[in-house]
Amino acid sequence: MIERTRVGLKFFTIGLLVGVLFAPDSGSQTREKLLDGVGGMLADLLGGKRD
Repeated sequence: MIERTRVGLKFFTIGLLVGVLFAPDSGSQTREKLLDGVGGMLADLLGGKRD
């Protein structure tokens, strides 16, 4: 069970890195989108408000 989770996490991380490297936006726009997405997920997870 743990091995499957580790493999899934590894492929998710690789996919995320490849997606960021080949993103059509500039670096600053990509970072802003990532931070907004992560902030929104954390807000949803912790039950807070989204900005």
